Amino acid sequence: MKFAKYFVLGLFLSSTAHAYLSIAESGEVLAPGKYQVGVEPQLLTNKGGGANFDVFFDTSINDSTSARILMGAGAVDFNAFASVKWMPFPDVENQPAMGLRVGAGLARDEEENLLQLQVAPLVSKKFDTEYGLSVPYFAIPFTYLNTKEENVVATNLAVGTEFHYVDWTGVTLGAELGVDLNKSYSYVSIFATFPFESQKGFGK
Repeated sequence: MKFAKYFVLGLFLSSTAHAYLSIAESGEVLAPGKYQVGVEPQLLTNKGGGANFDVFFDTSINDSTSARILMGAGAVDFNAFASVKWMPFPDVENQPAMGLRVGAGLARDEEENLLQLQVAPLVSKKFDTEYGLSVPYFAIPFTYLNTKEENVVATNLAVGTEFHYVDWTGVTLGAELGVDLNKSYSYVSIFATFPFESQKGFGK
């Protein structure tokens, strides 16, 4: 009940805390035994702007679930975030991949410490092209922000794509646009992921 109360209050109270987290992944799930590391520069385009740089590590849990650990710094002085992506409906035939990403993290923004709890419905669909596999995705993250002074529920729209170039087996590229809906930064980010297996190394 407390979360529901903070959700309603957060929609109407003014706040200095804003959500900035991107999604930077589609609904595709790593195969068991696979891992990847990634980097993501992010440009904030409203509320004073700035830039962040994140690094992350992904691992598979099972056929429908993966996990990510992320750390970054920049306009947001420091952030650490852990998430689990659960995709019970895979991308098959005309059906897109559908599921949720849930996560929690801590951040330091100027003089403010932030506790972040996020739930993000996530949808994606694969498309084969002559240049490689494209995986557009769409998400609406809901992020509960807790600070010493207030509690806010922020929302934004995240639209992006992963691109697996046909001749590049060791890297996946991506881009994402975030649009502020409530108490969030708008942003543009790009990212690259590098897959590997524990016994084989990067890109093999």
